Amino acid sequence: MTQQTKTLLEEARRELFHYPEITPKGRVKYVVKRLIRPSSTPRRNPFFWPQAMLTQALEAAGDITTLEKYYTGWLNRGIPLNNPDDLMNGYSLLYLYEHRGNGEILTAGEKLLQYLLSYKKEMKGILPYRKNHPSHIYVDGIGMTAPFLARFGQMAQNQEACELAAEQIELFLEYGMDKATGLCYHGYDAVTKEKQGIIGWGRAIGWLGLALADSLEFLPEGRSKNRLTEGFQCLVETVMPWQREDGYFSWQLQAAEGPKDTSATAMIAYMVQKGCNLGVLENSYEKQLERMEQAILASVRQGKIYDCSGECEGFGRYPQIYGAYPWSLGPGLRFLLVRGK
Repeated sequence: MTQQTKTLLEEARRELFHYPEITPKGRVKYVVKRLIRPSSTPRRNPFFWPQAMLTQALEAAGDITTLEKYYTGWLNRGIPLNNPDDLMNGYSLLYLYEHRGNGEILTAGEKLLQYLLSYKKEMKGILPYRKNHPSHIYVDGIGMTAPFLARFGQMAQNQEACELAAEQIELFLEYGMDKATGLCYHGYDAVTKEKQGIIGWGRAIGWLGLALADSLEFLPEGRSKNRLTEGFQCLVETVMPWQREDGYFSWQLQAAEGPKDTSATAMIAYMVQKGCNLGVLENSYEKQLERMEQAILASVRQGKIYDCSGECEGFGRYPQIYGAYPWSLGPGLRFLLVRGK
């Protein structure tokens, strides 16, 4: 492990327990808002998807001690589940079970599965991102839940979990892709089948690639896995020509002269490297991976990965605010680790 990777790993350990960081002034404002408008001021969630992205990097590092500390806190709180986003934590929780054999973890995995199975769906196999918009299917949600379902399905020999993982991805490949470019939209409407958001948002590509790469590792052999493997190969072949000369991908892939985005670059880099490691990609993509590695490292400052676009606010709402966030640090570090750096 290089010194630069070690520095990123230390930052990931720190952010896992301290993100988002709040100033004393910000904490006071939050408390006041909670007192005045409790219903419209959500409680801070220390077990949300940004933290989950960091746990996956820590898994790649084999850091069982830090993961055990984090997940003990989640288990002690009764595994609070506010949205499907929280299920992303289940992926590396199962890694911890593989090494600790704690029956409480397996019970927690069953709770997560039942939460998803009982979640209101507009059509079979598709999980809406939010209950207040039950027909809106976001690719983010598929990347957050499908890998957990596939991994739990293999671990618990639960066919229903494997089927739900595969169905989500297959249906997105059917309804969420742009026929002209082969890139994906941000999502679609499960009722009208109308596609939503923009074509080629970088992190949307990353979420879909994450769903495919991390699910294919655990899904049983068969027709569904073969279809998803073909879809994954096609996605990677379509995406790689959009890599910029400087090694990055833009925040929107077609916006070649727009801002670079390390979150999109890191997620795409990870999905390609993982696909190569699994042997499901015929091309090694080594030159492109080297350029992505160099680009990500060029954006590292003080243990963080900068040049990362801010948090998405919904279909078509992508603030052009750039900084350093867990969604660049987590997948960027994970990529370097699975790459053996």
